[in-house]
Amino acid sequence: MKRILVGVDGSPEAAAAADKAADLAQATGASLQIMYVVPRHLPRGPGAYASDVARRDLVERDYVPGLLHELERRCRRKGVIIDSATATGPVAEALAETASDFDMVVVGHRGRGSVASKLLGSVAKRLVQISPTPVLVVR
Repeated sequence: MKRILVGVDGSPEAAAAADKAADLAQATGASLQIMYVVPRHLPRGPGAYASDVARRDLVERDYVPGLLHELERRCRRKGVIIDSATATGPVAEALAETASDFDMVVVGHRGRGSVASKLLGSVAKRLVQISPTPVLVVR
């Protein structure tokens, strides 16, 4: 194994996935890429468009860099070569598209999404279905 992709969203489950991916990278000598996908939500009406765009910009500019920096720091302590990236769009699809350049994708079993999927989050479930590479779902 040479390259591992880990999808994160700021949830404790995603942090556990990053830790597991770093352990696997350390054990196999693989490099690690942490990826945050900003979901693209359709605006609810003409007035909602500006607030939806502003929210996405706020997340990308303020929240994501700090989250990625913290996870990079944690993983580097294990001696892992690490990089980070962001994308915008449907989360599972963006991870699956990026995964084609990796040997494995690691995600948490649930994230910050809705409470609808208690056992396996909707992103993890969808990613398992569409990923061109193996997916490790961490509990």
